[in-house]
Amino acid sequence: MRGAPWLVFLLLVLGPPARAGSPEEAPSPPPEEGEEPGDAAVPTPGAAPDHQTVIQASRPVSPDQTQDQVAVPGERLRESPRPTLLEALAQESASIHVTRRGVGPAGVASGAAGGLTVRGLGGSPNTQVLVVEDGVPDVQGIFGHPLPDAYVPDLIDQAVVVEGGDSVLYGSNAMGAAIVLRSRWLPEDGWEVRSDAAYGSFATLQGTVTALGRKDGWEGAFALHGMRTDGHRDGAGGSVLVIQSAGRLRLAPGWSLVLRNKAVHVTGGDPGTVQHPFTDHTFDVWRDNLSGALEYQRPGLRVTLLPYATLGRHRLHDGFQSLDWTLGGRGEVCWRPHRNWEVLGGVEAQDMDGEVRNRIQGTATDVRAMVDLAAWQQVLWRPVQGLSLVVGSRELYSLRWGFLWLGKAGVRWNFWRGWSVRTRVTRNYRQPTIRELYLPYPVANPDLRPETSLNWDATLGYEDFRHLEVSLTAYRSQARNLIRYFGSWPAAEVVNIDAYTVWGLEGRVRVRDLGPFGATVAGSWQRVGRYTRQNPEAMLDFAATLGHRWGSHRLEGEVSGEWVHGLYMANYRREPIPDPFFLDLAVRYRLEPPGKDWTLEPWLVLRNLMNRKYEYIRGYEMPGFHVLAGLKVGLGG
Repeated sequence: MRGAPWLVFLLLVLGPPARAGSPEEAPSPPPEEGEEPGDAAVPTPGAAPDHQTVIQASRPVSPDQTQDQVAVPGERLRESPRPTLLEALAQESASIHVTRRGVGPAGVASGAAGGLTVRGLGGSPNTQVLVVEDGVPDVQGIFGHPLPDAYVPDLIDQAVVVEGGDSVLYGSNAMGAAIVLRSRWLPEDGWEVRSDAAYGSFATLQGTVTALGRKDGWEGAFALHGMRTDGHRDGAGGSVLVIQSAGRLRLAPGWSLVLRNKAVHVTGGDPGTVQHPFTDHTFDVWRDNLSGALEYQRPGLRVTLLPYATLGRHRLHDGFQSLDWTLGGRGEVCWRPHRNWEVLGGVEAQDMDGEVRNRIQGTATDVRAMVDLAAWQQVLWRPVQGLSLVVGSRELYSLRWGFLWLGKAGVRWNFWRGWSVRTRVTRNYRQPTIRELYLPYPVANPDLRPETSLNWDATLGYEDFRHLEVSLTAYRSQARNLIRYFGSWPAAEVVNIDAYTVWGLEGRVRVRDLGPFGATVAGSWQRVGRYTRQNPEAMLDFAATLGHRWGSHRLEGEVSGEWVHGLYMANYRREPIPDPFFLDLAVRYRLEPPGKDWTLEPWLVLRNLMNRKYEYIRGYEMPGFHVLAGLKVGLGG
């Protein structure tokens, strides 16, 4: 803690952060008579986003206002000192644990960087946490998990972490949580171009260019993001390239057509542990996601048709090569026959398939496609002011496993002057992946059964709509038929295990608009039982901001950090890892000349300020003190 005095001094001279009460992120007003908190700030699901209001973290977001969730505005994600979207979301919620091993791209294997665990569920590497991007589940067809490096915050309008999951609305993999991303459009006719370029330690170079436009019913969005680094160790470098585009056409009153495409190329490597390093364990991944949406909307009714397709190719250093594809589509109807009622229903079909071969040996592995059909329903009822009741059901039919029923029920009561209490129970599931069923890398088991979980949580919260948000949550996650790996190749096996239960507590406190000061603290404790691998016992995430604005100038600074306790590399509390702890400092200056349509924003991020030695994965030491400096330029908007 030798650096603490000068850190405090630096923050004190920075003076009010835009994030804590500036016009860009002013708190949403209290709800109108008869509304639930968040109704005034959140448009109907699937509607064009309302950029005149900004959704604060922890505010309830439809379509299920009884669920435990954290909503994070896109601007907050773009200004986060964290290097990836998943790490930025972990800063907002202490229930999210993300493994890291350096500044390079995340790996693509179990136990690699980018592994995501929420309330004791996750891993393999992320198949129990689902990412949904603009209504499309982001799932690699063979491996069954998202690609952690594939998300560009510059085009994200909002990210919502549904803690406790929701397979009724989102389907397979939404067991521990669902991360719902919504892309942004311009709110009115015009154009906007932003460029953000940075250079830092370990020859790290990154840049993002985004462009948005809107005119006479036509809307467009484009982003080009690239990053390359040598890494802080030999073999830890890599590169990321993301090209994302979208167009929306308003065909007639109430009708709109949307087309989206995202191409991702990630290269990197596994440097091995510091005790047994290697430099040639590389991976090369290409992915392309294509989707469309036809939507009809009028007061009280929204109908959406959403077809989608994903294609991916993976190449590993050992000769492994896979080609996978997912074809699917969903239709959804949201109907509000009365201000106190909302009925949501839909159908979905999905087909996952692929092919695998060894380039070196010239052999191929047979796989079978997985086809699922589903229908779901959800009803929201507000019998009296301040009280919301939600029930939902999903009927799933798999050509491989047959019929499966999922359901949920929840209640929320805003009982007095910003105080609320809510509770919810939901039955979620995850189907085995093609890799787990068929691929001997390192082992497969074609007799695996789908995982199911019964998740319960309850929250007491307070929000005064201006200065303070406080919440305390208790939860219980009970899972059956969890898929686990045991042993090591060639004697390894993958099997379904018996019941698994996690108990936990979470708390959040957020202070904003107190003169020059703003702060967020989120902490959690959980009892994970015997399956302790990468399931920490306790976590604490925190951030404090100070800033000052004078005229067209703004200067702000943020200190943030994380502490993780009770982290193990093996089950049954074996192979403990010393508690990771780090501090980061981000400083931004913004120039907005009055009457001009351009902005200039140089920024600096100092990571691991205390130069501590720590690791999340045994033998993969995180980098010491390092720096990233950038310049952001905006035109139009």
